[in-house]
Amino acid sequence: MSDQKINILMVDDRPENLVALEAVLMSPKYNLIRANSGEEALKLVLSEDFSLILLDVQMPGLDGFETANLIRQRKKSKNVPIIFITAINQANEFVIKGYKIGAIDYIIKPFHPDTLKLKIQGYLKVYQDRESLEIVVQERTSELKSANQKLLQEVNKREVIAEKLMASNKKITNILESISDAFISVDNSWLLTYINKEAVGLFGLFNISPEGLIGRSIWDLIPETIAPKFYDQLNEAINSKKRVHFEIEAPDLKHSFYDVNAYPFFDGLSIYFRDITEIKRLEKEMTQIDRLNTVGKLAAGIAHEVRNPMTTVRGLLQVLASKEECSKYNEYFPLMIGELDRANSIITNFLSLAKDKFIEFKKQSLKEIVENLFPLIQADAMVSGKYINMDLEEVLEIPLDDEEIRQLILNLVRNGLQAMSPGGNMNIRTFMTKEEIVLAVQDDGKGIAPEVLKKIGTPFFTTKKDGTGLGLAVCYSIAAKHNAKIDIETSAKGTTFYVRFNKI
Repeated sequence: MSDQKINILMVDDRPENLVALEAVLMSPKYNLIRANSGEEALKLVLSEDFSLILLDVQMPGLDGFETANLIRQRKKSKNVPIIFITAINQANEFVIKGYKIGAIDYIIKPFHPDTLKLKIQGYLKVYQDRESLEIVVQERTSELKSANQKLLQEVNKREVIAEKLMASNKKITNILESISDAFISVDNSWLLTYINKEAVGLFGLFNISPEGLIGRSIWDLIPETIAPKFYDQLNEAINSKKRVHFEIEAPDLKHSFYDVNAYPFFDGLSIYFRDITEIKRLEKEMTQIDRLNTVGKLAAGIAHEVRNPMTTVRGLLQVLASKEECSKYNEYFPLMIGELDRANSIITNFLSLAKDKFIEFKKQSLKEIVENLFPLIQADAMVSGKYINMDLEEVLEIPLDDEEIRQLILNLVRNGLQAMSPGGNMNIRTFMTKEEIVLAVQDDGKGIAPEVLKKIGTPFFTTKKDGTGLGLAVCYSIAAKHNAKIDIETSAKGTTFYVRFNKI
């Protein structure tokens, strides 16, 4: 490269300036080439290779900045050193603009010839050294290409395998994210390695992304109330290397139930949570219905036979009470007759549970039935020093048995009144949702204990000293006959019974 002359392009629209530059740079090492405009310079750059370009800024047509910008856009000439030489544009903004375009220097005329020579020698040396380095790099690159070819082939094979693995993982992830079951996996240190969106919802972590949970301990997520059972079961799975299956009740307001399966694998566990709340509810309802049907059959079989002798006994007691020779027993007759009447009332409720009891459905308004009962309900409340508030919205007419619904309402209201202290307030509402017509009876008592709530509606179960345990059982039976359902919300501030009738 030392025997070859170095091409230097000088660009200026004024010939005298080019002559001056030639005089300064004249050397057997340099091949000085002139260009009288930016356009001519671009043509020369396309046909020749230059080691340095001296470029005037102020030129007609393409100015120096525009010419330099176009030179930089050509791949072969983008690294050629450019020096701007001008006597006009000396302002800082023009100097800065020149450097931004990629110039290595911005020289203001008049310049010192020796200084310009030394600068150009220095820039040329840097450029030549860089070119030499590029040649070395190209040689090394060529050597590396061959070595990398085999590596590239191996990488390509691995990429194909990785892509297939990623596609498989993506498919599995899509499946796990689309299922309605909650799913998590943990390593042997109990740290989360995966959690799907259903599991995020199960643990109530809506404000944390699944990615943000990876690496956290599972015991940070499991509530303390169910952690011991979880720990025992999951440890059994890891130690036995066998699947474990168990049920848990989530500590939430909905009393949700989950069926849990834990499967051990080589470095951890995969755990599935299936929501079985609805199944549990249906099982409870089926048990309730079976009990009611059993009691109903019993009621249908014996209630009428029991009432007949009771009616006879009551009549004889009334006859005896009217006889003078029995007058000394007059204080006992009302008590015996009253107890017989109470037994008759129990049997009447008992008969209400009979599945084959005749029901006469007639389209009518639930609101109007409650309004017609209001005087009786208000009288019951006033006797015990309590108050009734009515909030009755207009509702659609639906098929109802008036007598049965009246009994349902009275049973719920009287139960609520008994749960309240004197001065308490009961709220009775009727309203509609998108699909249902709802009766709500709300008391401000002390609420229902969880162990009692589970047995609500069971025939003969009662917490009252003189109760029969048939009142709410009758309510559930009447609701079932009307294809309605009863929901209960309870807390220390009171209890609300919701009876939900379908609009259709």
